Amino acid sequence: MTARATDLHLHEQLLLLALRDRKGTPESGSDYRAYALGGAILAELALTGCIRIDEGRRALVEEVPGADRPRNAILAEAFDMVRSRRRRRRASGWVPTFAGIRDLWHGTALGLCRRGILRKSESQVLLVFSRKTYPTLDPGPERDLLRRMREAISGDGEIEAGLGVVIGTAHSTGILKTHFDKKLLSRRKHRLERIAEGRHLRVMGHVGGEADGPAGASEASVRAVTASVKAATAAAQAAVVATIAAGAAAGAAAGS
Repeated sequence: MTARATDLHLHEQLLLLALRDRKGTPESGSDYRAYALGGAILAELALTGCIRIDEGRRALVEEVPGADRPRNAILAEAFDMVRSRRRRRRASGWVPTFAGIRDLWHGTALGLCRRGILRKSESQVLLVFSRKTYPTLDPGPERDLLRRMREAISGDGEIEAGLGVVIGTAHSTGILKTHFDKKLLSRRKHRLERIAEGRHLRVMGHVGGEADGPAGASEASVRAVTASVKAATAAAQAAVVATIAAGAAAGAAAGS
């Protein structure tokens, strides 16, 4: 039976959005997809009651005492990172940390392969390098996700918090524009900004097939996650620009 998008973890949903269906390679314009996945991991830990994100300006993250360790291997690894840290850390610091989890992209993709949604393909590049791609095998979950996203973007009512995280992080990292018409996104710009700010969200619900934690999660938590993803992406973009500018300056100096 075809899985629904709501049965998938948030980072799995974002990976589907960041992949080309036929080629199984990253979509153009999704250069900062790792931050989207990192933010999704942070959000899901909050929405399922594993961690708590302080509502203050610093948005400090801490483990919820007595919280169960997630069954998903990637979420469990991220949870262990938070649990083992002696001092609380800002949400904005956890997003790039989770984005840097070893084999995050391939590990997430393999989980979807095991569920029959993607198919692993491996080929040789220049007879030296091995390239792994993940073409779509079952398009149902992504189609379901895109339908729900379109309804949420076009509508004016409340949406489930997990879906809000997917939309907000996809918007902040450039993934959203690979799937939706620019006119729609421009026309609904205010709606998208409000979703990214944690507004219009219905926090209680299910994430990855599991119910929220006992205390659920606040809109402030979702807002902190999407703001952290946006900040991490902006910092990465600034670093790329600085590197290009430094290279150009060095080239100009060498030629003078």
